[in-house]
Amino acid sequence: MDVIDDLAKATWRQETILTIGAFDGVHRGHQALIKTVVERARATDRLAAVITFHPHPAMALAPQRAPRYLTTPGEKMALLEGLGVDLAVLLPFDRQVAAMSARDFIAMVSRHLRMRELWVGPDFGLGRNREGNVERLRELGQELGYDLCVVEPVGRAGDNQAFSSSRIRELLAQGRVDEAALQLGRYPSLSGEVVVGARRGHKLGFPTANLEVRPERAVPADGVYAVFALLGSERYLAVANVGVRPSFDNGHRTVETHILDFDQDIYGCDLVVEFVARLRDERRFEQIDDLVAQIKEDSETARKILGRQSSSLSPAAGCPWRYLEVEHTADRALRVWGRELPDLFAGAARGMTSLMADLDGLVATESREVRLEAWDRESLLVDWLNELLFLTETERLLFVDYRIESLTDTALVAQVRGAHAPVTNAVVKAATYHDLRLAHDGTGWSTVITFDV
Repeated sequence: MDVIDDLAKATWRQETILTIGAFDGVHRGHQALIKTVVERARATDRLAAVITFHPHPAMALAPQRAPRYLTTPGEKMALLEGLGVDLAVLLPFDRQVAAMSARDFIAMVSRHLRMRELWVGPDFGLGRNREGNVERLRELGQELGYDLCVVEPVGRAGDNQAFSSSRIRELLAQGRVDEAALQLGRYPSLSGEVVVGARRGHKLGFPTANLEVRPERAVPADGVYAVFALLGSERYLAVANVGVRPSFDNGHRTVETHILDFDQDIYGCDLVVEFVARLRDERRFEQIDDLVAQIKEDSETARKILGRQSSSLSPAAGCPWRYLEVEHTADRALRVWGRELPDLFAGAARGMTSLMADLDGLVATESREVRLEAWDRESLLVDWLNELLFLTETERLLFVDYRIESLTDTALVAQVRGAHAPVTNAVVKAATYHDLRLAHDGTGWSTVITFDV
């Protein structure tokens, strides 16, 4: 699937079958509509295209009522790709876009995407004051040369309510994650980087992964849940606590996940938590022994519930790379580990970019090829990171996806993908050779790399 953030970048000669919407959550109603678009595209030898927006249109029109997101832009793109979409247009939504007339917007879309069919729901509206309703879009179709196709909303059999992003948010706010899953067609989930916490769970014998969740995400109600934890391609049984940890008077709302039968260090890894069932409310325990006993009980209950959900989970292998910022007197430094040498290079690049900006929700729309030669592995790692910094500085690109195609001790070929985005955190000037040494042991490759800021 191709992803663009500007209609002017559309260079395809094929005509398109298109649908337009926020599609937050890509729930079963969205899926039915998009699958119809894909089927029509295949039947007519055209491209299946989707136009969606970020931020949500409500952020520009009524920010005080803007909903919390069910999916990040990146998660949304992955779901659209899984449905067979050929082209996704992720448009920034602001007051300028909101002020466009329906005709101006649809004419622009029709011109750049060669739209021949537009598929929408009966209550659809776009353009200034939502003037582009079904009747108006049908009139514009006669003028601009496309057919308007209207599909009825879908819902569960025997249920009068259609699948709805708003309904899913309500269910999550009530902790009814199993019912939200029926609306979504998959488990509701949160994703983010594993960050260092207070490590109280580790001291109690139940280490937890603290998930860094963006504040605009829709998070299930406070409580304890049976969940699946996804690290890379591996899936684990786990228990998650959402809330303020009242037994420790912490006060700050967190999402902590205890992965069963797992003791690997995963700081710096990207983790996905899939919510399967709510076990209980979060509550305060006066005695630590009572808390430990409850955690054991929660773990066994979760094991039974999750065992019924999936009987063939693959064995744990962990994240292929991870990074953790370490203290440095003047500059910034990262400790990086990789299962294989290419994993170390990818993890170092991701860690460096995370120093410069918040990467959650950043969708890659541009790709570049990187070819390098150097004297040794250490020189190659420094050159690799500095080449990415050069592209960031000259092209304003932040890279979030790194595919190392070939790597020897002296040469590297990689495809990197990123997006035009500002540096909002540290301005990293260069990767340095300061005390740099790549080491290999029985678990993989590791190094500490220092950055000049």
